Amino acid sequence: MVCLVLLLVDPTFKRFRLINIVEFRQHFRSSILLFIPSATLLLVVLYSIAPEHAFTLPLQHTQLWLLTLLIYPLVSVVPQEIIFRTFFFHRYKKIIPSKAWRWIASSMCFGLAHVVYANWIAVILSMFAGILFGYRYMQTRSTPIVILEHTLWGSLLFSTGIGMFFLTQ
Repeated sequence: MVCLVLLLVDPTFKRFRLINIVEFRQHFRSSILLFIPSATLLLVVLYSIAPEHAFTLPLQHTQLWLLTLLIYPLVSVVPQEIIFRTFFFHRYKKIIPSKAWRWIASSMCFGLAHVVYANWIAVILSMFAGILFGYRYMQTRSTPIVILEHTLWGSLLFSTGIGMFFLTQ
């Protein structure tokens, strides 16, 4: 919330980035074209390594899974995308003028923020996700597009069993 307020009171911030859906179709299509094969690969890896965890949340805790899919975007995805993409790319533009370096820094910070889950898999997966979401944000300067993409990937993780690495015990 603080980052959003700081953005909104900053006269140099272009507020349309919070609602920009220009070229939404094009970027949604490219997101899906990346998502499908990558999601398939993740499922194959999960099923090869830990088949006992595959689809446990939707199969064994259906109501919790549905609640997670509804609440996760609002309480987790939206704040994270505002902080790690919209705020980060705007706020640190002066001290990190290179978009590429802001992208790398944002991705690393995003990954490290997931250290709270106390496992290296959450951190590594989050860094890769940060790379993807940061790239999409640099392409589009659209918070809604990265929110949608982040929601898609997070929903996959919680639906397939990979989300077990993103839960605190």
